[in-house]
Amino acid sequence: MNLKKLSLKRQKLGRSIRQLNTKINSRRNKLYSLEIQQRDLEKNIKNQNAAISEHLAAAYKLGDQEPIKLLLNQEDPQQLSRLFKYYSYFLEARNKKIETYIADVEKLSALMTEVTQQKLLLDSAKKELVQDQEQFLLIGKRRSKALEKLNVSLQSDTAKLNKLIAERAELEELLNTVEVAVSDMPLTAPPGQQTFVSQKGLLQWPLKGRVAHSYGSQRSGSLRWEGWMIGAKSGQSVNAVHDGHVIFSNYLRGFGLLIILNHGDGYMTLYAHNEELLKDTGDWVLSNETIARAGDSGGLDKPALYFEIRKQGQPADPKIWLGKR
Repeated sequence: MNLKKLSLKRQKLGRSIRQLNTKINSRRNKLYSLEIQQRDLEKNIKNQNAAISEHLAAAYKLGDQEPIKLLLNQEDPQQLSRLFKYYSYFLEARNKKIETYIADVEKLSALMTEVTQQKLLLDSAKKELVQDQEQFLLIGKRRSKALEKLNVSLQSDTAKLNKLIAERAELEELLNTVEVAVSDMPLTAPPGQQTFVSQKGLLQWPLKGRVAHSYGSQRSGSLRWEGWMIGAKSGQSVNAVHDGHVIFSNYLRGFGLLIILNHGDGYMTLYAHNEELLKDTGDWVLSNETIARAGDSGGLDKPALYFEIRKQGQPADPKIWLGKR
C-alpha cells in the first residue's frame, strides 16, 4: 500500500476515532443523567411505599361500601353533607397519590430499560473505538515501513532533489489548473469583511508553532522553500488565515493531505501535510475557522504544516502577510 492510500486510510480512521470519542462522552453524560433520575425516582418511590400501602389496603377493605357506611352511620343531614365533602376531598387526594405512585413506577421501569440500552450502546462504541485504534496503529507501522523503503531509494542527493523537483512540478500543474477554474468565479469579500490584500501584515497564523524552514531558505541544491514549514503537534488545529473558498481538498504527492483556499483577487493559501482535512472542495470558510488537523502525511518524519501564500500565481513571503503571534 503506497503513502497516498495509507494517508487516506489513516485520515478516515482518525476521523472515526474522534467521532467515537465524542459519541462515547455524550453517551457517558446521558447515562450519568439517567442514573441520577433513576436514583431520585427510586428514593421517591421508597418514601411513598408506606403511605401507598395504607391507601391501597383501606381502599381494598372498604371497596364500594364506604359511601353506604357513611350514610348508615350518620343521622344529621348537615353533618352528613360535611362528611361527604371531606370524604370526596380525601378520596381525590388518595387517588392522586396512587396515580402519582403508579406513574413513578412506570417511569422508573422505562428509565431502567433506557439505562440498560445506553450501557449496551456505550460498550459497543468502546469496542469499535478499540478496533479503530488498533487499525490506526497498524496503518502507522505500515506507513513507517513505506517511508523506510522510500528513503532507501533516495539515498543520493541527486535522487532527493529530483523527487522534490517532480513534486513541486505536480503542485504547479495543480495550481495552474485551479487558477484557470477560479478565474471564471470572481470572489469578493463577504459583506462587512475585509479583502485579503487589505489584511497584509495582519493575517492570523494558521497555527501556533516554530518556523522550521522560512521562505527563500535553501531546501536542496538550487531548490528553495517557497513557503513556511511550521512545527506542529499531531492533530493540532489548522485554521484559515482569511475568508475563502476551498478549491482543492485531497492528497497530493509530496504534500500529503492538502487544502487550498481561494481568497479572490488572485490570492490563494496552501496548507499541506495534514493528518485530516475537515473541509471539502466547494466549501466556504471564514477567517480563523479550523479547516484541517496537522500531521505528517506526504512523507514527513514528524508533524508539521507547510504553509504557502500565492499572489497572482507566484509564491509570496508569509512573513510580510501574517501578523505578530
